[in-house]
Amino acid sequence: MARHAQPREVAELKGATRRNPQRYRKESPKSEQPLGLAPEHLSPGAKALWFEIENLAPRGVLTGADRLTLEILAELLSEWRESPREFAVGKYTHLIGCLARLGMSPADRQKLGMEKAKEGNAFDDF
Repeated sequence: MARHAQPREVAELKGATRRNPQRYRKESPKSEQPLGLAPEHLSPGAKALWFEIENLAPRGVLTGADRLTLEILAELLSEWRESPREFAVGKYTHLIGCLARLGMSPADRQKLGMEKAKEGNAFDDF
């Protein structure tokens, strides 16, 4: 199965646009709309998770264009939290896929170019 095309912003952060500029000549569309509040039709558990996910996501990643993916993620995560033993095995793939697309796993944050927290050395100040 082919890999998903990565957004131009991700390619720039990873340095792919310098290595293969011909692949990224087109400017990708970017949503200027903010993420906004949770939709009214979500279940109460999913609404609470909407805000939790929004706060946990890397800054600047979620926009209005991500609302549908975030709705699906919030509902799946709510369902999993309510009864993890009853959660269908096939839904795990969808749950992890939504998390990955929103940059919410260590590997996906690395792809976004998020800087690793520097561990301080007591002798750095000297």
